[in-house]
Amino acid sequence: MKRIEVVAAIIRRGDELFATERGYGDYKDWWEFPGGKIEAGETPEQALVREIREELSAGIRLGRLLKTVEWDYPQFHLTLHCFLCTLEGKALHLNEHEAARWLNYRTLRDVRWLPADEDLLPLLAAELLDVDEELARYVESAVVPRYGSFDKAHQEDHARSVISRALDLAAHYPVNRNLVYAAAACHDLGLSVDRKTHHLESGRIIREMTALRQWFSADEVEIIARAAEDHRASSDHEPRSLYGRIVAEADRLIEPQQIILRTVQFGLSHYPELDKEGHWQRTLEHLHEKYYYGGYLKLWIPESPNAAELESLRQIIKDEALLRTVFDKIWEEEK
Repeated sequence: MKRIEVVAAIIRRGDELFATERGYGDYKDWWEFPGGKIEAGETPEQALVREIREELSAGIRLGRLLKTVEWDYPQFHLTLHCFLCTLEGKALHLNEHEAARWLNYRTLRDVRWLPADEDLLPLLAAELLDVDEELARYVESAVVPRYGSFDKAHQEDHARSVISRALDLAAHYPVNRNLVYAAAACHDLGLSVDRKTHHLESGRIIREMTALRQWFSADEVEIIARAAEDHRASSDHEPRSLYGRIVAEADRLIEPQQIILRTVQFGLSHYPELDKEGHWQRTLEHLHEKYYYGGYLKLWIPESPNAAELESLRQIIKDEALLRTVFDKIWEEEK
């Protein structure tokens, strides 16, 4: 089989990575990290600097070799050397690619990756989140995909959003980031059993996940399980640990439009017998019961941005005519 050796730039900007869309060949419209073939007499580092200048009219500052991927495509075997990089300057020009995006942990899987590049995603998740690589490979391949069978409000994007927010909050405290990561990833697994008691089922499932013993002691697995049990907004007790408070707060994404959307989606999924007015009344009652002044939702982490967003949501709930307009728009889109 023909062998090809190439280099790729994993260009990082804060919590984002730069990706490009191919505009040619068998893999047109697939996404990759920019780079190209190593020419005779070049080192991988020299080749990457040259390729990025040719493809993007940009200079890069090379960091460490992140990984070398070996991948068999139908026509050839690829050796892909991937280097962490930063841009020199801010100007970029797409000389060869159709499009480009800056992607973060939550959006890394929003594009269709070339197979060899896709193999990097768990490692890149670990890099962006600052967690153990092998733990990330397990969580991203065996835990987060379970959310794909849940209702529309609790799909993989929900899991990754909670993970991202939990680790942002964890940065304010002296905690084990791997433990926060695992707790956030597993917090809703109990939805596979029962909605009403899913938090308790999540705890049970976590205690039975023998794979977690590779990274955590029995006591740490118990902390993860309790964090899942305590995350539910309607819980009648305060989370029993800082980890529980972090996960509970991360699960409370107070984005007014998103909260209303998820409320309507949940109703459509679980109460299909209701007509439009029935769903409107259910949405109104739920938002008052959970989010309005005196509602049961509690915020646990002072560093969270949720407080200001919750007040914005309350103002929408207070203006029933405005809330009805938002509901009607969502209803038309979802139906």
